[in-house]
Formats: sequence, structure tokens, C-alpha cells
Amino acid sequence: MNGAWCFFVIGYCQLLGALCAEWSAFMPQTIEALAGSCVLIPCQFEVPENEVARLKKPANGVWRRRSQWFTGSVDVYNSSHHQNILQGEIIGDLIQKNCTTILDAIPSNYTDEYYFRIETGFMATFANNVSINITASPPKPQVTSVGAVMEGAPVNLTCTASAPCPRLPPALTWSPPELGRGASALLGNPDGTRSASSTLSFVASRLHHGRIACSADYPLQLGGGSKRAEEAVTLNVLYSPKGTSATVSPSELVPEGTTVSLNCTSDANPQVAHYSWFRVKDGKVTAVGWERNLTLVMTENHTGLYHCEAQNEHGRQNSTAVQLRVQGVGAAPWIWGPVGGGFLLLSSLLILCICRQRKLPDPVVMKDRGEDDSPVYENISTVTKLGFAENQPRKDLDEAAYSNRETLNPGGTVCMSNPSGTAERDDQLYANCFTPSRP
Repeated sequence: MNGAWCFFVIGYCQLLGALCAEWSAFMPQTIEALAGSCVLIPCQFEVPENEVARLKKPANGVWRRRSQWFTGSVDVYNSSHHQNILQGEIIGDLIQKNCTTILDAIPSNYTDEYYFRIETGFMATFANNVSINITASPPKPQVTSVGAVMEGAPVNLTCTASAPCPRLPPALTWSPPELGRGASALLGNPDGTRSASSTLSFVASRLHHGRIACSADYPLQLGGGSKRAEEAVTLNVLYSPKGTSATVSPSELVPEGTTVSLNCTSDANPQVAHYSWFRVKDGKVTAVGWERNLTLVMTENHTGLYHCEAQNEHGRQNSTAVQLRVQGVGAAPWIWGPVGGGFLLLSSLLILCICRQRKLPDPVVMKDRGEDDSPVYENISTVTKLGFAENQPRKDLDEAAYSNRETLNPGGTVCMSNPSGTAERDDQLYANCFTPSRP
């Protein structure tokens, strides 16, 4: 009787609306759940004040699919049963009017409306319901947009993904991976659902300009594995010209009259607004052009070092210099450098050899003693000029080597000195040796 009366009251309240606010359940209107994973249903309810005393243990909760009425509905979960169509757990305290529930491993074909029923000292099915939408893929996370930032400025990016199953929250990662790992947290939403969050902090660099993505990996209860969802934003980093360089083609020595192209490249955001070319010659810097690509027909006046300058609203940068040369012009400095050095080395070696030769004693001049009928000469050798030390004893002057007498060696060869007599210092001596013929 009481149960029938309660159903009547609830049905009547649906008609009267605000008059029956005391019999109400509070839950999100819609929840998205991932097939094969669990889903959290935040739930609170209210009963009339005179029914609160009857709200006591034991108290059970039931989740009914399709309709709040017995006819046309299916009870998918009952906390008092061990076996249910769906497994789950009421994690709220029913005595405190908290009916928050987790349903596990939701199948993909269970998208529907769900109603909560309380069974305690009274039984009541609340008219308020939640629509659970079961999806095969998780929703994309949301990434905050920060707009344009200057290079060197701090940046904070936040990625938020729904966490319908707080027992298995999604893992959030950032790419490119050089950005590092964000600080993760599990947050509660105003409607009682949960969200996973990751905040990434870094200092903006031109290398960060472009696409930054956040990936959410959702673990599954059925079949294992996980499902991934990803969202990306474009980070607009503003910076002055970087990596400015100048190139020349052709780069080698060219004949006069050859067309030469100079090209300037630079990386900047926003793009380079102005290019300038300068020539450095004989210590003087001259502006020669104001375009990115400069074309010259080479003459002697075009020789020198060239560099370009790139400029945007945030700054400017110069390139390194490139050399322009015309064949036959300005070659001496780079040709005669190594040639002159080699010539100097060769000259030094030649002078050293001449000096060493001058230190050698003069050779003794040999004189012939006759024509073909003269005695046979054998083993004639050059005798070096004999010299005397300043304080050499005079007794050496009587040695046979310095006299005019003949010396007969055991082999019969006769040696004679000329001139004869005592030799003085610095005199030249001529030694003649011959072997008399034997009868």
C-alpha cells in the first residue's frame, strides 16, 4: 500500500513540477562513457522531511534502464544482488542521500536513459534521469589557446580530458616530446563528473612555433588495451630573424662580365620585412641593394666581401660575409703569399749551402809531370792545403811530410813536395806521387 501510494505521489509530482521538489534526484543530464570501460554517475536525492526518519539501513539502490516504471524497464544493477546485468558499486552513502554509482564495463549497445530507485523504509523511483551515451572512441581533449607569445616569454598550456571512469583515468602526454611532461591531476566538475588535467610550462622558443598536441590514452576494462584521442593547437611564437645566411652562385673565381647571384635567407616570425646588402672593401662599408636576391654583372669594381641584413618588427640580424672575385683582379694577395714563402725558404737553403761550402779548405792544385813517356802515375789524390796552428812547435817543420826529399814507400811509389824546403803557414804544397817503371 505504501509502495503504491509512493508511486502515485511521484507521478502526481511530475505533473505539479515545483510542488514536489522534495522528491527529487540530482544527476547530470548527459554522460559520455567509453565502451568497455566504467562510468561514474554522480547522484544525490531528496525526500520529504517526514520521510527522512524512514531512510535507514538496510538501504539498497537500483539503476533502471529505459523507464522509471516497472513496465517497459530493466533493472541493470541492484546493490542487494550479487549477480546483475551490469557489475558496479554504489560509492555514495544512501543514508546521507548520496546515490553516486560506478557501473563497470559498459557495452557499446547500452546507450539509454537511466533512473535511480531507493529501497529502504520506503521505495521510490525518481523521475529525474541521466542519459548515458556509449561511444566506441573517447572524446578529444581540450587544449587552452594562448595566442601569440614573444620568444623568451613563459607559456602555460593546459590539456583537459573527460574521465568518465575515475578508476582508470586517461594518461595525458604532450608532443613534441621535447616539451617535457606536464603536471597531471584528477579534477572534479560542478556536475560531479571527473576530468583529467595536465599543465605544461616552458619558455617560448622559435623551436616551439607550430603544432603542439595533447594525447589522452584511456585504459579499457574489457579486452585490455586502450583507446586514444588527441587534440592539437598552433603556438604562434614571435621572434626576430634567426640563422641569416648569404650565398653566392657561382662561388668560384669568375671572368669579368659574368652574372653572379647573391641570395639571402633568414628565419623570422613574422617574416622578414626588409633585406639589405652591403659590400666591405678596403675597410669601407657600402650599401649595394635592398632586395632578398641581388644580381651583379661582375667587374673589377664588384670585388670585395658581401653580407646581407634581415629585419622584421622584432629585430635584425647580419649574415656572415661571402667573397666576390674576378679572375686576374686582386689575385696577388692570395697567390703570392704561398709562392713568396716558398721562394724565401728556397733562398735560405741555398745561402746556407753556400756558407757551408766556404768553410771547406781549398783543394791542392795538381800538376802533370810529363807526357805519355813520363813515369806512370798511380793513386793520385788531392792533398788539402796544409795549415799550421798559431803556436805550433817549430820542430814539426823538420818532418818528412814538409821536406823536399823523396819518400819511397814499400810499394815503390815515390812522393815529392813542391816547392822544396821548409813550408810556411798558408803556403800551398803540391804533392806528386809516381811509381818508377821496372826494367
